[in-house]
Amino acid sequence: MEYKGHPGVEELSGLLRGESPRCAVIVAAAFFDERLKSLLAVTTDSSFSARIKAALEWGLLTRNEHDDLDLLRQLRNGFAHDLRVKDFDVTSEARVEAMRTWQVASDAWSLARVIQTPLDRLLFVVGVIAFRLQKRTKPTGKSGPCPEPAITDFKEWPPVTSI
Repeated sequence: MEYKGHPGVEELSGLLRGESPRCAVIVAAAFFDERLKSLLAVTTDSSFSARIKAALEWGLLTRNEHDDLDLLRQLRNGFAHDLRVKDFDVTSEARVEAMRTWQVASDAWSLARVIQTPLDRLLFVVGVIAFRLQKRTKPTGKSGPCPEPAITDFKEWPPVTSI
C-alpha cells in the first residue's frame, strides 16, 4: 500500500513497503509513538500506552483512533515479546479486524473484497490515522476525544493511491 499527500506519511509508506507483518507492526507503532510524543510535546519518558491515553484526553485522537492505536500497541507487544512470531495468527488477525477505522471504512465501501489480507487492512488503518494526525495540533487544555470525521471526508485523509 502506498500513501501520497504528506511528506511524513509518504516517509512512513516507504518504511512499511515490502515489510513483513512483524516489521510493519513495529514500525507503525514506533511512528505513532514518535508522532504522539511530538504532538503532546512530551519531554519525559512515557510509554506508548500513556501517550495514546494522553492524546485522547487532549483531543488529539478520536475514540476510534485511540482504540485502534491501542490495538496496534497490543499487536506490537505480541511481536516484540515473542521472537518466533513473524506473521499474524488468529488472535492478531482478530485485532486487525476489530479496528474501528477498518470496520467503518469497510462498511462504507465494501473494502473486504479489495483489501483482503490482515497486513493490508492494518496498513489501511495506519494510513488513515497517520494522515489525520498530520492536521492535528495540541489544544491549550484537555478537551476529551476529538470528533470522529466521516470516513468519506477526504480533506482529513487522501485516499490510498495503490494497494
